Amino acid sequence: MEISTILNNPAFKQDRIETLIDGLLDGNVEIVIADPGYMKVLNRKYRHLDRSTDVLSFDLATSDENRPDGIVYVDGRIFPPYEALLERIFHGYLHLSGYSHQEPEKANIMNEKVAGLVSRAMERLDLN
Repeated sequence: MEISTILNNPAFKQDRIETLIDGLLDGNVEIVIADPGYMKVLNRKYRHLDRSTDVLSFDLATSDENRPDGIVYVDGRIFPPYEALLERIFHGYLHLSGYSHQEPEKANIMNEKVAGLVSRAMERLDLN
């Protein structure tokens, strides 16, 4: 896992985010925390939607890989507490892991998994 920040004056510490999610993500996943303008450019270029978005995932896995491999871009314009940023990170990660929210049942499963991962990460925040 690697975290990059392309956001001026982030309201969080990158090493804190790394500590919170360390060991919760499998595979080769890069997290990029960006500003809304950058997210809008990516959304327009790759999804042809001229608006910002909270999360974009780009799957880079080859067909013979069983672990997630890709990049998750998240809108980082939030302030501590960290739940919203963690939700975005884990949501994008689960997309790379093959989860979808196109149908209500699948959305419920994905939302439960995101909530579980956020809960585990937030337990670490309480310990620090």
